[in-house]
Amino acid sequence: MTKLLVVDDEALVRVLVEEVVGALGFEVLSAGTLAEGLALGRKGVDLVLLDVLLPDGNGLERIKDFSYLPSHPEILIISGHGDGDAVEKALRSGVWEFLAKPLSPQELTQTVSQLIAYRLGKPRRQETSPLARMGIIGNSPQLMAALQILAEAAASDVNVLLLGETGVGKELFAHALHKNSARAAQPFVTVDCAALPASLVESHLFGYAKGAFTGADRSREGLLAAAHRGTLFLDEVGDLPAVIQGNFLRVLELRRFRPVGEVREAESQFRLVAATNRDLEQLAALDLFRNDLLFRLRGVSIRIPPLRERTEDIPDLTRHAVMRFCSQHAMPAKEITDGCLDLLLEYTWPGNVRELFHTMARACVAAGQQNRIFAGHLPTELRVAVARRNIDNSLQAPFQGQAFPPLADTPSLREWKTRAEAMYVEQLVMHCRGDMRKAADIAGLSRGHLYELLKKHGKNKR
Repeated sequence: MTKLLVVDDEALVRVLVEEVVGALGFEVLSAGTLAEGLALGRKGVDLVLLDVLLPDGNGLERIKDFSYLPSHPEILIISGHGDGDAVEKALRSGVWEFLAKPLSPQELTQTVSQLIAYRLGKPRRQETSPLARMGIIGNSPQLMAALQILAEAAASDVNVLLLGETGVGKELFAHALHKNSARAAQPFVTVDCAALPASLVESHLFGYAKGAFTGADRSREGLLAAAHRGTLFLDEVGDLPAVIQGNFLRVLELRRFRPVGEVREAESQFRLVAATNRDLEQLAALDLFRNDLLFRLRGVSIRIPPLRERTEDIPDLTRHAVMRFCSQHAMPAKEITDGCLDLLLEYTWPGNVRELFHTMARACVAAGQQNRIFAGHLPTELRVAVARRNIDNSLQAPFQGQAFPPLADTPSLREWKTRAEAMYVEQLVMHCRGDMRKAADIAGLSRGHLYELLKKHGKNKR
């Protein structure tokens, strides 16, 4: 039987959904909190009606958690507090529709009926296990969702746009897309749009005839021709020079181009994969990127999650990085200690997987011939960043989630600052285990100033 889950803290809304949807012959599960809803959802549901403002969080921030449930349910957002930004965020996260409260029984019946019909008519998701990953490491739900889209795209010739921050592995995804497609035996040609010299971009892409310009002593094939019947990968496509965007749009439409200095056109039946870490829609709004080219690029869009959104993949990525580096440099195999792994899990990884691999390379070098990697082998800047974050969190913790005390007991701003300062220096020194030089470095103070603060708060270490 088709199952529907409603997650809303209003009992009247839950009762309405149970009556309306139950009359359609569907089973309805009800929850008043996000935690309860996720627990019920793990039993397998087809559709989730999710409220926005709930006692234990914001439903918009947990859309992915519900969509990554084992049954991959469809999502409907219901809220009495919607605005344009909330609607856009919900729809961009993959939800079907944003329903405003109060819910109309007729609208609810129509929307749920259409969505269930859509779900029942969808082809079953193909398993991604046969996919040749080409070095893509991890099994987190976020990564597996991206790989699922990649597997579906590889079965067609549609243009693909890879979206993600620097270092997430966009080129690995492009290689995997090529190797899992029918063009796997044909060329894979990479064009680094950010590195293309503006004066030579046309000759690099389209090629040129002998004598087309000074120094052209022979004809030369361009990158488009080299990708014939294979895959053309435009890396950092947001940096494609404006002067070439119009010409390239025509190439995408006709798969024909004219080499520099040639009279006749040439043909290249390539499959296009593009990647960017920039917001192409924003660039298009600023007239820095052609809208019509953007529409052509995003036949299928795949967002590659940053490492901070898939931290469960860090242990496997770390072991792979260490094993690969040691093998390449004839170093003894190394075990990663629990303390080292804990530190890696706490770091936010602004440089993503690329930064993790570089970090572990440095750690391997620091460990030398030792067979274990300790936290102390990690780069100092990483350890400092984690220490600062932990101290900031510990200072905020006593005040989080607490209402102000009665007005008569509320401290003055000066008193509050004094208490926070005392707590900061005490926990800082404890964290550094009495190492005053390290504590002063983390706090950004001289040791003399730190000693004065300790003395001020009765914690002098002289």
